[in-house]
Amino acid sequence: MEATWRPRGGHAEKEQVLDRRDFLKGCTSGIVVAALTGCREAHVANSDGSIAADGGGRGSRDAASDASSDATTAADGGGVPRIVIDPDGPQQFLSWDGGSGPNNVQWSQHLKLAWKHANTGDWRDADGVAQGSKAFAVAEVKAVGEVSLDLSALVAAWVQSGENRGAHLVSDQAFAFHFAGRTAANSSERPILEVETAAGTVVAPCLCNAIYSGSAYRGFDTRAAFSCDSGLTRAILQFDLKGIAGPVTAATLKLVCTELKYPGKLKVFEVDPPTFRVAGGKVQSPRLGLADAYPLDKGLDAHPSVLFAADFSSVGAPIWSGTCEQQELIADPQTQSTYIRGAIPQGATGGCHMWHNVVRGDPASSGSVLGVETELYARYYVYLDKDWGSTVDANKMPGFDLRLGWWNPAQGGYWQSTTGNGGARGTGLKVYNAAQSRWEYQGHSLRGHGGEAPADANPYAELFWLGGYIYHLDQEGAFGSGLTWSGTVIGKERWACIEQYVKVNSISGPYDANGNGSANKDGIYRAWVDGVLAVEHTDLRWSRHPELGIQGFWLNWYHGGTSPTQKTMHFQMNSVVIAKEYIGPRKA
Repeated sequence: MEATWRPRGGHAEKEQVLDRRDFLKGCTSGIVVAALTGCREAHVANSDGSIAADGGGRGSRDAASDASSDATTAADGGGVPRIVIDPDGPQQFLSWDGGSGPNNVQWSQHLKLAWKHANTGDWRDADGVAQGSKAFAVAEVKAVGEVSLDLSALVAAWVQSGENRGAHLVSDQAFAFHFAGRTAANSSERPILEVETAAGTVVAPCLCNAIYSGSAYRGFDTRAAFSCDSGLTRAILQFDLKGIAGPVTAATLKLVCTELKYPGKLKVFEVDPPTFRVAGGKVQSPRLGLADAYPLDKGLDAHPSVLFAADFSSVGAPIWSGTCEQQELIADPQTQSTYIRGAIPQGATGGCHMWHNVVRGDPASSGSVLGVETELYARYYVYLDKDWGSTVDANKMPGFDLRLGWWNPAQGGYWQSTTGNGGARGTGLKVYNAAQSRWEYQGHSLRGHGGEAPADANPYAELFWLGGYIYHLDQEGAFGSGLTWSGTVIGKERWACIEQYVKVNSISGPYDANGNGSANKDGIYRAWVDGVLAVEHTDLRWSRHPELGIQGFWLNWYHGGTSPTQKTMHFQMNSVVIAKEYIGPRKA
C-alpha cells in the first residue's frame, strides 16, 4: 500500500547531532521539533560489521556470534547465537494480525521466533530500557470515540534507523479497551498514523493491529478489531513508513475506541521483536572448516578425517542407498558437480529415502556392529524450489541416523530399523531379536525439520522455520521432539549450507548381561547454517549401550505427520560430506 501525501509548507531545519538516548529523551520531554530534525543514525558499527549498543542499549542483540567458537551464552543447553541482519535480506520486524503472528511465547508463530519474555512479550520504553515503564505516549480513554497519541519520538526513530519495530500498547485497566481494526467495516474508524515532515503530511496505512494473550498459545485474527488491557492482552500496531523520507517533525496515532467498561489510560511502548537470518544469505564471519582447503570440495574425500564426500553423480552406486521421488540428476557447471532434484508428490507423504551408512553389521556375530562412531559432522547443500510450501504440515529433512535396528545381510546388507521414527520410541538398548536370530539396537533418528506455509497472508509466507526433529530417551510421548534453530529461517530458490553435529552420550555402569548401562545426560546436538551456529543442545540422551552409536546420514524428506501434501513440492540437494572434524561451507 502506498502512503498518501497532503502538501504543506516546509522549511529548512538546522541539523543537530544527538545519540539515541538524547534523541528519545528530547522527544519525550517536549522539545519534539528540535530533537526530531536531522538527527543522525545512533547505531555504530562494530569492527565485525554488527551494530554496537546505542544509547538505548538495543544494538548488542544484533552482534555476530563468535565464528571461531561453538560456545553460546544460554544456560539451559539450548544456545542461540546473536543474529547479524543481512542488509540485502527481507525486511525485519513485520508483525502480523491474521492468526499466524504473535502468541504468548512467540513473536511469530509462523517462523517460530520466540519472545525473550514468555507470556508478556518484549518491549522497550522511552529511555530504551527493556521491559521498562516509561511510556512514549499516554492518552486518556474516557469514552467511545477517537483517541490520539503523540508518537513523534517513535516514528522519527523508525524512519531514521529504518527499523520499524512497531508500537506496543497496554492499558491500566483490567477490563479491555476495544478498538476498530485496519479492516473495520467503517473505514473512517480504522487506525491511521499521520506523519509530518517538511514535505507534507503522510497518512501511513496500518499494516498490522495484532494482539496476543499471555495465557493463550493460539494466535488471533484481529484484523477487524483489536483490544488491550493491563494484564494478559497486549496489542502491536505497525504502519507502512516506506513513503516517508524524513526528517519527521511530528507523528500522531489515531484510534477509535468502540467499547470500554471503565475509563483509563492507554500507554505506548516500542515492540522489541527478535531478528532472524535467512539461510543462503550473506554471512559476514562464517566458521570455516575442512572444506576451505578444497575448492568445490575437490579432493576433500581424501582427507583423513573425512568418512564420505560426494555429490549425486554416482546415484545407484554402493555409496548411496535408496531413491528420491521423481528424482532428476542435474549437472551444475558452476560447482562442477551433479545435484539431485526430488519431490514430495501431491497426495503423498514421502519424498526421499536415501542414506549413507558409516557403520555396518557383522553377519558372523549375529549382526553386532562392525565399529562404532559416536561423534560426527555431516554437511549438505539444500535448495527449495519455487513450488515449495505446504499449508497442511511441516516436513522432515536430512539429518543423522542412530536407529540401526537389526542387520539384514540380504542385498549386500542393510540395517532394518525397528525404533526411532514413526512413533516407535527408541530405548537405546541392545537386545536379542529371537524372531530374526540377530542382535537388535533400538536407536533413534535426528532428522532436520522445516516449517509449513501459513494459511493466512503472513508477510513472511515465503520463509520457513528450520529445526531438528529428534528422537531421544527423554522425549515426551511416542514422537520426537522439535528443536527449533532459533533465529534462522529458510527461503526458496537459493542454495544454503546446512551442517549438523552429534556426539552420542556417555554410558555408566552397572551393565546388564547384554552390556546395557545407564545413559548420561551429556549428548550434544549442534547445527550450523552457512557456517553460523544456529542451535546447540548439550544434555541429550540416545544410547544405553557402547555399541549403539551413529549409523550414518539420512537424506530423508517426508511431509508431516500422516497428512499428505496438497501439492507437489520440489527440493534439491548437493555436496554431502560426513567427517570427524567440522567441515564448513564449500569453498568456491
